Amino acid sequence: MADYGTCIILLPEKRFFSGQKLSDGFTHYACRFGFETCEPGESRQLQRHFRCQSGSSWPMAALCRQHDLGDAGTYCWLRADPIYLQAEMRGARVMVCSDFALSPDDVMAAVSALQPAFADYGFIFSAGNDGSFYIRCPENTELPDFLPVMDLLGCDLAGQLSVSRTWTALFNECQISLHNHPLNVQRQRDRQLPVNGLWFWGGGVLPTSVAHSFKSVTSTDPVIRALENSSNPKQGRDVLVDLRHVRSWPEVESHFDPLRPTLFDFADGTRWCWRPSWRLRFWRWKSIPVF
Repeated sequence: MADYGTCIILLPEKRFFSGQKLSDGFTHYACRFGFETCEPGESRQLQRHFRCQSGSSWPMAALCRQHDLGDAGTYCWLRADPIYLQAEMRGARVMVCSDFALSPDDVMAAVSALQPAFADYGFIFSAGNDGSFYIRCPENTELPDFLPVMDLLGCDLAGQLSVSRTWTALFNECQISLHNHPLNVQRQRDRQLPVNGLWFWGGGVLPTSVAHSFKSVTSTDPVIRALENSSNPKQGRDVLVDLRHVRSWPEVESHFDPLRPTLFDFADGTRWCWRPSWRLRFWRWKSIPVF
């Protein structure tokens, strides 16, 4: 048998497949799966497979900036990702934090409107090539530990905002500037969700290197692409397939090869493990995967 590495399949939370059934062919193997539970959240999911050689920080802003524009240098960076906040009785909840499809003109309009507020605090606010925004801070700037934007969806902001007066003020100033900005007036006319806030996250400096065990990575996510491109190529035998955008279970099953070790890694911390030798077992586990 060929000496395959492990196929690691990144998946969204299991609830996104609620009501869907496993095929009979897949169930034949699934009843022999091993099960694990890890920390939930997409950021923790990625950190299980990519390791930054920079202490305990997870400096995604610097990594994305270097991948995007190649000028991260030794500066301290933060990402400032567009979000849509929905007002509630006692606060606001994050309903959307990606896929705003901002045009280049939209991005430049936002930079022009927001850059002066950041300049007042000694920061430089700028745009990347993919519609993202970055905050460049002086070296040795101490940053609060912001929740990664991929784990922010659905959160009540009451427990997520920084206690730092500086960052709370900047967050509020961004909301005020964006509220009646022509960009959002036009988006609402076009029946698109407005960008009514920015979320700061991924702070830190560019790490010396990023380690992983993959010889190939299949993903369109800019965060994963930044992690992959910050590593030395072909560091291992494993392959990574990013299916966090998929909501159809048959599409996930199409990536399963029973002759290859496979790890189904869900964003809620659930993990299903498979080894080809397990198909020779004559008994079955008591638990069969369900959604």
